[in-house]
Amino acid sequence: MAAAAPEPAPEPKPPGQPKKSIFSHRFFQFGGQGLIVSLMIHGLLLLTATAWVVSVTTNQKKEPNTFATGAGGGNGGERSIAQKTKAKPNSPKSLTKSATRITSKSANAQIALPDMPDLNHAALGAMATSSKSFGGGAGGGIGGAIGIGKGGKNFTGRSVMGMKISGAHIAVYFDNSPSMEPYLSGVEKQIKDQFPSADVFRYFGIFNLNQDGEVVGGKPNQKYLIETVEQTAANRSGGRKPAGNDPGKLSPAGRNMLGSKDAQFRTGGVGAWIDVMLQQKQYDAIVIFSDFEDGIQQYRTKGETTPRLVFDSDLIPRSDSRTDEEKAWEERWVKTFALALEHKAPRLYIYSTEKEPQDLYKRCVNASGGEFKMVTLPMGGTFTAPVAKKGKK
Repeated sequence: MAAAAPEPAPEPKPPGQPKKSIFSHRFFQFGGQGLIVSLMIHGLLLLTATAWVVSVTTNQKKEPNTFATGAGGGNGGERSIAQKTKAKPNSPKSLTKSATRITSKSANAQIALPDMPDLNHAALGAMATSSKSFGGGAGGGIGGAIGIGKGGKNFTGRSVMGMKISGAHIAVYFDNSPSMEPYLSGVEKQIKDQFPSADVFRYFGIFNLNQDGEVVGGKPNQKYLIETVEQTAANRSGGRKPAGNDPGKLSPAGRNMLGSKDAQFRTGGVGAWIDVMLQQKQYDAIVIFSDFEDGIQQYRTKGETTPRLVFDSDLIPRSDSRTDEEKAWEERWVKTFALALEHKAPRLYIYSTEKEPQDLYKRCVNASGGEFKMVTLPMGGTFTAPVAKKGKK
């Protein structure tokens, strides 16, 4: 019987191949690959979170009062410049206190505030560094008497012959009839001392004429069946024309007014002057100086063979045969003057040397928050004011 062949010897492992341990064999057998992947993902998330926290902490260390002002869109906007403004800790409080100091002791004073502009960060920083400036119209600081609005001109009121006139730009009507003319130069000086830019207009008398419910001279190029102020002045002076207006003494607005409205004012006198002034926006107040010897007269021509007088404010006993439609112009005046309380119309101020103004003028004064005053004007320009009457609000 032949002998059994010997079992072949195991092949030797290639050199350099590591021998797998029992631990690694079992580790990968029970899902070790998934655990490694999970740990790698969590490690990446941890690194990302750490980088974000460091970035936020670094940004919060910047000074809070640093504002970036860009140059606009495009490449220019990328070149932003950091401007550091070291604001005082109490700057907001100081601004609030300054605003509460805008006061006036005058009962007739008014302070108009302009629309506040949009403020960006740079503008806020500039305001915080200067508590004494309050925009372009504040003048020389908050502490004194100031005017804000319409270019920062004074709205607190200025006294002229015992009456406080509130306004930055005023227009004045002088009755330059022969009885009033000797006083006008002295009165004009008094007004110009307080309001150097005042526009002073001179026309004959203090006539207020109305035809068929329309103010005579209120519209250009109108034909009238009644005698106009210019015709009355010529008849009373034998054809001599009263002294005219000097354009060189008027502001640019006043010269424009004279150039475009002079014919209307010569036609209708103070009635036309008021009617036109109520349509203007450049004057904060209008002032009338007269003896008020000429009243308010209204005529009816429609349906009449000759003009018929239907109202005379100085007629005694009084009579008024006007219709409501013929009276509408008076209510229009009063309602328009009432807009002065909202700075949408001029205030009305009146000086009279002889008679109190007629009722319509008093109503307009009261509606506008203005004032009228009786004054005595001796020859030589020395003014006294024994009686003062304010418009009711």
